[in-house]
Amino acid sequence: MADHRPYFQANGNEWRTPPLWGLGMIPTVNKHTTLLHDGCARNAEEAILWHGGEAENAKEGFKKPGKKDRAALLRFLEGL
Repeated sequence: MADHRPYFQANGNEWRTPPLWGLGMIPTVNKHTTLLHDGCARNAEEAILWHGGEAENAKEGFKKPGKKDRAALLRFLEGL
């Protein structure tokens, strides 16, 4: 998450977002909804909001539309 703190052999700049395919299936397949490298996000919305660094603009773009539009985006992501 570009926090510059090492995690095992990765330094704080070596995180990457995995493909979002199957995002909506995580609760069924994995029996949880936690996301991010340490499981600190309870769902996709929290995962987006926890981002910073290179993803700061995307996070701010997610926050701009109204609640209805954010919900529609999250439904879209869960359908990938």
